[in-house]
Amino acid sequence: MQRSWIGRSEGAEIAFATEGGGEDVRVFTTRADTLMGATYVVVAPEHPLARRVGESDSAVAKYIAETASKSDLDRTSAKAKSGVPAGESVVHPLTGERLPVWVADYVIGSYGTGAVMAVPAHDERDFDFAAAHGLPVKRVVAEPDGAAEVLEEAFTEHGVAVNSGPLVDGLATAEAKAKVV
Repeated sequence: MQRSWIGRSEGAEIAFATEGGGEDVRVFTTRADTLMGATYVVVAPEHPLARRVGESDSAVAKYIAETASKSDLDRTSAKAKSGVPAGESVVHPLTGERLPVWVADYVIGSYGTGAVMAVPAHDERDFDFAAAHGLPVKRVVAEPDGAAEVLEEAFTEHGVAVNSGPLVDGLATAEAKAKVV
């Protein structure tokens, strides 16, 4: 995906199966160690899934139309992260858990896959969006001393894996990334 990009990111592409057998939602992440902390998936208004849902859901169609007039810079720099539920779910690739899909303007269709696995405990934008929309936050990285206090903001630093299962719990971020990928 990012073979020839200047400043390309090292990471993994992860597929989330859509319920109902549609095309998988693929995300690119540099933090595969946080996969167990994904609590929802976000697609850009330009994403094919958003367009498909917008054909029959007037709230999604209206949201897509409203965001079309905003520049990428306006969308990513806005303090308030707006979005609407897509009314669809994807399946977490490791747990089989159903995760809701949202259409949100902080994800840009021309960047990466146009979709993100939202890990609000460890990404500031996802944290703000989750707080604004009452979405769950699951911590999967803690400080190296193992302290896993309640989060008042996203913990974006490296640390040790927690709440991620026996394969990676207790591993440092770099080791956990390697195990998950």
